[in-house]
Amino acid sequence: MKREKKYNKKKFQQLKFRLVIRMFELLLVIITVGTFLNYHLFNIQKIERLNKIRDYTEYKIKLDFLDANTKPQEKLIYEDSDIRFYLSGVKEANIYYGSTSTTLENALKKEYLTLEILQESLFKETNNGFVKYTFKGSNDPHEQYAIYEFTRLNDKTDYYFTTL
Repeated sequence: MKREKKYNKKKFQQLKFRLVIRMFELLLVIITVGTFLNYHLFNIQKIERLNKIRDYTEYKIKLDFLDANTKPQEKLIYEDSDIRFYLSGVKEANIYYGSTSTTLENALKKEYLTLEILQESLFKETNNGFVKYTFKGSNDPHEQYAIYEFTRLNDKTDYYFTTL
């Protein structure tokens, strides 16, 4: 009889342990699915908010700088039949429309931001062989930038987006 009780007690403890393990696995699955859905819904909401902006001329640009030990490089982010946009020495350029943000690359591709809108609020300086557009409307170095325009003969116009 005692043996049977010990056996039943051990079986019950094993069952409780398996139940706790299953509950932990279920909790992990729920957290993973919840995190994925939250991220997915946030991206959908972000696209909806960007599409509902009425005035795309009211924006702010913030730059993400490269790490100190990263070699500066040029990255092609946008190209059409007439122009090419490059990031030069910058990791990423983010466009903020109020609390909604997107990358410069996405804003150019979706035509939230056009070359005309971009040049509208910048100081233009013509030099020998290129045009420099600068923005210094803030004391924050992440919000100060320059765009260099190079017109190539029989080719596209190149715009290099960089820091000051």
